[in-house]
Amino acid sequence: MIQIFGWIGLGLLVLSFSLLNTKWIKYFTIVDIIATAFLLAHSIAIKDIPFIISNILIITFLSIKHKNGGVK
Repeated sequence: MIQIFGWIGLGLLVLSFSLLNTKWIKYFTIVDIIATAFLLAHSIAIKDIPFIISNILIITFLSIKHKNGGVK
């Protein structure tokens, strides 16, 4: 059951990077933060410490980026 979080995170991650090539680029950081949150939940569930740390860092950096105006 927990694998669904990983699959949703992966799908959203692919979607977020696809947005970089469209007129909806402004939604990249939001979708990427949500995707990373799903991947973080998955990594916590499977107790994968390196991915927990990397996902926390990614969410932190993306949140700062979003606060400063996101991708332009």
